[in-house]
Amino acid sequence: MGNALYSGLIDVSFFAIFVSIDMNKSVYIKTWGCQMNFHQSEGIAGVLERAGFKITNSLTDADVILFNTCMVRQKAEEKVFGQLGNVEQLKSQKRVLFGIGGCIAQARGESLLRRFPVVDFLFGVAGLDNLPRLLLEVEEKGKRIAHLPSPCAIDEIPFRREGSIKAMVNIAKGCSNSCSYCIVPYSRGPLHSREPEKILAEVRALADSGYKEVLLLGQNVDSYGRDRAEYGEFAELLAQVADVGIPRVRFTTSHPRDMTERVIQTIAEHESICNHIHLACQSGSDRVLSLMNRGYTRSDFLSIVNKARRLVRGINITTDLIVGHPGETEGDFRATLELLDEGRFGTVFVAEYSPRPGTRSARLADDVPIEAKNERLQEILIRQREIALEENHKRIGDKIEVLVDGRNRKGMSCGRSDDHRMVILDREVSAGIFVLARIEAASAASLTGRVLVSAVTRGAS
Repeated sequence: MGNALYSGLIDVSFFAIFVSIDMNKSVYIKTWGCQMNFHQSEGIAGVLERAGFKITNSLTDADVILFNTCMVRQKAEEKVFGQLGNVEQLKSQKRVLFGIGGCIAQARGESLLRRFPVVDFLFGVAGLDNLPRLLLEVEEKGKRIAHLPSPCAIDEIPFRREGSIKAMVNIAKGCSNSCSYCIVPYSRGPLHSREPEKILAEVRALADSGYKEVLLLGQNVDSYGRDRAEYGEFAELLAQVADVGIPRVRFTTSHPRDMTERVIQTIAEHESICNHIHLACQSGSDRVLSLMNRGYTRSDFLSIVNKARRLVRGINITTDLIVGHPGETEGDFRATLELLDEGRFGTVFVAEYSPRPGTRSARLADDVPIEAKNERLQEILIRQREIALEENHKRIGDKIEVLVDGRNRKGMSCGRSDDHRMVILDREVSAGIFVLARIEAASAASLTGRVLVSAVTRGAS
């Protein structure tokens, strides 16, 4: 974990925990899944560090091991369970407490304790401020515990943030859309919007601490406020965050059914809101979209894409796709493949369908053979690489502002453009700096730029 930024003061109710827990106990946190999960892990680390624990990046040095899990796909579950042997081996060598949290714990419940003796306790997606007390109870009483409160309002907890340049800010959790394949309403509950003043206070604190970019998070950010009319709509919140003064504001994820023209106009009207929308389509077939209960048609989706490109110059649209949903025919898949050529997406995240417990589609026959799913996924990847390369080549010669945030695998300085494209730089630049670069080469995955100005204010050209 990186630099820590905390909200709030230490609660005196933690005093009993301070005197009961060895202050030298180390906690290792392993995270799978989406940005929501990674931000939740920052909260887990913040809560535990506030209570006197030390956060470690070493599994073998840990006294407490926490897995914060994802189960949006079957492979995500398998990855988690595949790591249990390492924990079991470590526990055979020394006293270690091991807990599974997140979506798998919330959805699978106490069955995990019966299935895996290596697991000492479970914690869900809510009530994370109770983790220190839970650890104390497990250690003192020596019994296995499942602490899985129903998902409810967003936990207001401290965060031990990963890095000091970009920060994630939760604006909502859960989802009320009930797409046929999606586990989120079952594992994280229905939509719960966060109070706007708490969101804005957190963003102001980040601005005061020198953060250059915030990412507003929600399973479906565009539905923000639908459960609490007094909070206003997402476009209103987005504009308020943009006015705080942080150089860059991003958001994810958007649902085409809930995306409004007002959100697009808000992007166009605020320089600090980045020219990027991640708009998850999932299929190019109207028939499959209906089976998925997505609430829009292919034409509706493309209308949003085209409107965004008319109103916001240079906007980058990225998307998610699923191949092999129950009932998907070869013709349905061809419609999805054709959508790539119409949408001209910057990036596509594609996954093979897998049934998730409790979802509507899990009651349908998983009738697309695994071989067909694999072939369809590869076709999507091949065509999207071609499109991404073509689109990135169009940027050669452009001058692009880049927020440097680290190094690539070859050790070269790199960062993101305003429209979320990766840019590799020709010389070393310190992380956290905005630079102006001229693009001189492109691949399907990134752009390569020559630094023209090494420190610029946002919006330079």
